[in-house]
Amino acid sequence: MIYKLPPLIILTLTGCPILLALISLLSNYYLSRRYLEKMLDALKGSSYFAGWVTYLPYLEWHPRYLMFAKLRGMLFWPEPGIRKGIISPYDVRNFPPQYKRLLKAQNFLDGVIIVWGALVYLLIKL
Repeated sequence: MIYKLPPLIILTLTGCPILLALISLLSNYYLSRRYLEKMLDALKGSSYFAGWVTYLPYLEWHPRYLMFAKLRGMLFWPEPGIRKGIISPYDVRNFPPQYKRLLKAQNFLDGVIIVWGALVYLLIKL
């Protein structure tokens, strides 16, 4: 089915998820460099994140990137972390809204990439 479409549409359908994934990677890198320390400061009451603030200036890009991904996951779905005692419910409720908006935008972008990629995959398989 997809092979009957004009080549420019096929290129757009298949290339945009790759381009969006690259944008998402660069955006994650920027956010982990620019805002991660401030986000971790807002989570001082959480046992898992409190220790990372001292080591953060000495870390290179990969551990910072992974820490940002962990932070995004913990704030997107905090219940398991709260049950384990890793993250404080007070910190989750009082997380600064400007950083929460950045994390929601990044999560939305990742959701668009996943849905678009799945649709393109289904179109190719049909």
